[in-house]
Amino acid sequence: MKKLLTWGAVGLLTSALLDPLIYGMLELPVPWLRDLFMATGGAACCYLLVRFRHEL
Repeated sequence: MKKLLTWGAVGLLTSALLDPLIYGMLELPVPWLRDLFMATGGAACCYLLVRFRHEL
C-alpha cells in the first residue's frame, strides 16, 4: 500500500506540473480542471502517506 501511495503521489504531482508545460509547447489549450484533479489526488496521496506513516 505504501508503494502504491508513493507512486500515486509522485506520478500525479509530476504530471500535474508538467502537463501545462507540454500543452503550452504544443500551443493547445491547457485542461486546467484535469490538472487540478491530478494535483489534488497527488496531494491526497502525500497526506495519506504522512498521516498513516506508522501503520504502513
